[in-house]
Amino acid sequence: SIFGTPQYTLPVDDLGGFVPPSWQHGNQPVPDDLLPAMYLFDLLPSADKPTNFSIHGVPYTATLGPSGMQSDIYLFLQ
Repeated sequence: SIFGTPQYTLPVDDLGGFVPPSWQHGNQPVPDDLLPAMYLFDLLPSADKPTNFSIHGVPYTATLGPSGMQSDIYLFLQ
């Protein structure tokens, strides 16, 4: 991970508090503001494991982009 190894994980239902005020729902690259929260809650995807969470009540799946790097994450509406 680009953020190191998580020390612990906390339960989370919704990451809406971590997206920028200009957030618009839809399929898109993950905003930089959201990456630290995804790390904190152990929601960074890996090559073989997408992750699922909500943003303002809307369900998303996060996957690695074509480069396969942790800094290349895409969000898809479920």
